[in-house]
Amino acid sequence: LALAPTMSSSQEAAVVTPQAQVANPFDIFATAVAPAAQPVAQNAPVDPFGFGAAPHTPTQGSPVSAHSPTSSLPEDDDFWAQMGFGQIDHAANVSTGSITPTSDLSVSDTSFEPEVNPHSLDERGLPLGGEYYKIRVTTPLLGAIFSSAGEVRNTLYKTASFQFVESLKNRPVVSFRIDGSAAETSGVGIGDVLLNVNNICIPDTDTAVKVLSETPRPMTLEFYAPGDRQVHICKTEGQCMVKYDARESMHPRTSREWKPKYVVIGDLLGKPNVIYMYRSKAEYDIAVREAQTSPRTLSVKVKQFDITGARILKRGQVRYPNQCSPWYYFVIVREFGLPIKISAESEEELAPVYDGIAGYLAKSKKRGPSTP
Repeated sequence: LALAPTMSSSQEAAVVTPQAQVANPFDIFATAVAPAAQPVAQNAPVDPFGFGAAPHTPTQGSPVSAHSPTSSLPEDDDFWAQMGFGQIDHAANVSTGSITPTSDLSVSDTSFEPEVNPHSLDERGLPLGGEYYKIRVTTPLLGAIFSSAGEVRNTLYKTASFQFVESLKNRPVVSFRIDGSAAETSGVGIGDVLLNVNNICIPDTDTAVKVLSETPRPMTLEFYAPGDRQVHICKTEGQCMVKYDARESMHPRTSREWKPKYVVIGDLLGKPNVIYMYRSKAEYDIAVREAQTSPRTLSVKVKQFDITGARILKRGQVRYPNQCSPWYYFVIVREFGLPIKISAESEEELAPVYDGIAGYLAKSKKRGPSTP
């Protein structure tokens, strides 16, 4: 650590004594008495004109401390104005207001906006910032389900802009991927867009299903992966506790009345108005795998609830005596059928399902009472 040089008592007296006796005779700083100079001021650079000083507080290098009472000073007040002391406040304000870290950052931040503008398209007509990649598939089953960008607008693409979704048109988007499938092991991500199979353009989901089933293996698929700054993929599914067989719109009185279900919003056919409930995530994977075969007969049980025209009645917490922490829940009141209650042990676990349902209901309300 650098220490300030020490001074003898005689030196301190030489510095402090004159300052203690001097007032500001012309009161140009609107202060009655100048503060006593500190010993460290002897080693600090002196600014005779005070441009580095604060607007209203004289420092050790100010003109007041530079002159003693016996100095010969003009009686004319205009002398100080001619010397520029009347500009001290103005100069200080200009120097501190024109160059600041905030202004520098604001300029540099805006220069990056064109690079992440989700409305700009590349040479292939897709949003800038995405990535193209290819995979080679040798297995009969790809292990992925496709939906159009519009069908996942309120689910996977919830955070995407309207222009982003419109630019994808009806291209097939990966809305589900089976664990351990060729799609997963090849690195295909949820929300990625299928562009072509063996250089055959895939404009929509129907074409994707047809070409993938008819193309001999091995086959090469090209995908487009949206950038993280364009869209944050939101999965609207999760393990929850449900109650759908009671007329009451209140939460169950005991924790034993809830049933564990794997809840999915907008399932195999990409219908955002349907809630699907499976007994587990494993059975959901089985259902997806079997749905890719013909005919579509499922060996697992699944419950379906149409929420067209429904509304979320309430959202809250409930504490049960046999549980360590409160459960979070919400209630859906439908136009037809019994209310549906969905809960989880934390807000984080409940959020994907709640966001998927709330997003669909908000969009359908803006559209009006039409068939989804």
